[in-house]
Amino acid sequence: MNKKIIEIAEGSYTKDGYKYHILPVVKNALFLAKKLNANLEVVEIASYLHDIGRVIKREQFVKENKHHITGAEETKRILQELGYDEELIKKVEHCILTHRGRKGPNPETVEAEIVACADAMAHFDTFLDMFYFFLKSTNSFEDAVNEIEKKMDRNWNKKLTLPEAKEMVRTKYEAILLIIKSMKEHF
Repeated sequence: MNKKIIEIAEGSYTKDGYKYHILPVVKNALFLAKKLNANLEVVEIASYLHDIGRVIKREQFVKENKHHITGAEETKRILQELGYDEELIKKVEHCILTHRGRKGPNPETVEAEIVACADAMAHFDTFLDMFYFFLKSTNSFEDAVNEIEKKMDRNWNKKLTLPEAKEMVRTKYEAILLIIKSMKEHF
């Protein structure tokens, strides 16, 4: 893979966003891609750039959250500038366009399904970072806990479509549910 893509990703996201979301997505996606004999290059590029639309058009993301669309467009531009062939670009674009799972369009390739699953898996890996985010963006501790519970439920039931992905994070998911249940006993 072109090192320039890693440089673009590292320079585009916040330090914490890169460390606590992008890198876990890449790690999980590559593991699944190897296990499922998917195209490693497509999966790796899409994993690094899947949220690029969040940082390129920040105002639009906050208002509309269509980062999968702007991210696919920006990725196409980046990959064309780097000289990638159109077939690979289309595959990566599809992965980014479909990585949100529940927001459609749906993944039509194993590579796209892997990136969508890896995106959700990262939330199980870095649960405490997500808790920090929800504490800042909600009105109360209770609201933060409820939002995290909803996000975990969506990730588990809607985005984790590959049995291999669910198996990889099952213990973390169960532990998170236990923590949430324990916290809600005090509401």
